Amino acid sequence: MHDTPMLRAIQRLGEAWLNASADPTRRLLVWRVPANASRLLAAFFETQRHDEGRDTPDYFLRLDTAFETGFAYSREVKQSLLERYLGSQDELRAQGVALGWRGPHDAHPDSAHGVVQVLDSFATHHQRHLRLLAVVIDPERCVPGDGLARWIDAALAAAPGECLRLVLLDTDEDPRWQPLLERHAHVAARIEAPVDLFAIARDTAAQSAGTGPEVLYRQLLADLMLLLERGSPQQVAARAERALGLAHRHGWQDQQAVVQMMVAGAWLKGGDHGQAINAYRQARSAAQTARSQGHAAAPELVMQSWFGEAGCWLAANNPGQATQGYLQAATAAASIPHPMFQLEGQRMAGYCLLQQGKREEARTQLLEAIRIATPLSPQDRHATTLPQALWDLLQLQDPRRCERLQDTARTYLEQTTALHGQAEDAAARLGTQPARPPLDVIQAQLHSALEQTFHRVQRERERLIQGGDEFFRRIVAVGRDFLDPGWNGLPAIQHPLDHDIPVWSEPPAMQPLPDPAPLLDPQHAPTVASAAAPNGVVAA
Repeated sequence: MHDTPMLRAIQRLGEAWLNASADPTRRLLVWRVPANASRLLAAFFETQRHDEGRDTPDYFLRLDTAFETGFAYSREVKQSLLERYLGSQDELRAQGVALGWRGPHDAHPDSAHGVVQVLDSFATHHQRHLRLLAVVIDPERCVPGDGLARWIDAALAAAPGECLRLVLLDTDEDPRWQPLLERHAHVAARIEAPVDLFAIARDTAAQSAGTGPEVLYRQLLADLMLLLERGSPQQVAARAERALGLAHRHGWQDQQAVVQMMVAGAWLKGGDHGQAINAYRQARSAAQTARSQGHAAAPELVMQSWFGEAGCWLAANNPGQATQGYLQAATAAASIPHPMFQLEGQRMAGYCLLQQGKREEARTQLLEAIRIATPLSPQDRHATTLPQALWDLLQLQDPRRCERLQDTARTYLEQTTALHGQAEDAAARLGTQPARPPLDVIQAQLHSALEQTFHRVQRERERLIQGGDEFFRRIVAVGRDFLDPGWNGLPAIQHPLDHDIPVWSEPPAMQPLPDPAPLLDPQHAPTVASAAAPNGVVAA
């Protein structure tokens, strides 16, 4: 296989794994890499699944099952493992792997202990084909609280066999599993490898074949990426001079814009707003020239330069200049057209006007933002900042009522976290070999309590919404028409069991709201807005 910086980095990850996993006493291994190397680590796990790229004697089993409670997670992990095994039998047979693993059965309870038993049996059955079974525990979603950490505690207490390793992932920037490492220091170890994507990009560019200007430019660009991460603004600016000179000599106006925006980012990171603004303006000048020459990416570069400059003005505590920058960004986005960024430019202009105390002007810009979303599909609207624009309008109109709405979300999170903790405690009292029926009772009670809590907070939110003035309620009506029939502000509160409205355990709390159409009509909206006085009184 052709040697590349990416492959060498993956090989270093393999060497780090082999070194850490060689100690037979280490049953828990925590990978800790820079955040920008997380995708590289995922690539390492993927290569170990295929004979062509595999460079370890181990099998990596990634578990992305969502975590709600330890017993539900255990049940779903066992089922997922069985389904994956049955679904890959043709592939295993082609590889000469002996089939016949029995899989999870009634003797394996819905607990961390039961899962460890299943994983140990899998590793033992296939020990001719692997040194270790490395189970990478990386839930796609995890409820708040310490439930997953408690599950890992219980799994380690079950004494995993010598061929089984539990693997967790965190980063240098967010070492969330450090308490587990410290708590289980006698059986746990951290794996570190000095790799990151910026260094790989630089090495890749340096290894590029040829000696033409494009190759040199790619190398300079990779240097800039690395300096942006680790160097000073002055170092970035100095290195950029070579890249800019090369791009100028060859008429690469679009690339001059790219480099100038990298320089602007460096100055902004360093806190020099004046230099950053100047660099964004130079980037825009180059992008406008590139647009006149027909470069396809140039209109987006113009737009990005406006957003960048506006952000600098805002960071420099000059919301007036920032407003103008965001409006220009919205105009540039509309010319592409790019509704998502057009909406965001309008929204941020409204935000900046609010910082200046210009409430009615802010309202005008925010209303324009939601009108931009009118022709979009519901899916596209969710990809924009429309929910935040609606919330900004609600906060502008009645900040105290919005604070109460936010309080309900905080209370809901606290209550649901407590309910999950109570369910975990109840399951723990059943021991490491719990029978299925009492667990089913605990889960049914948990789900019922979660739904009751959800409907209670929905009723409270609806009471607060219906107590708002007409303008406030019209804005909520837009959210329900454009986003979700149950939209009731931010933070959004989802049904705890992901049920659609037709199967909710109680009728929806939503009540009729005024027709939002006048807000979406530019000719009538000013009248509606001017008639809506800020409401500082919240109904009891």
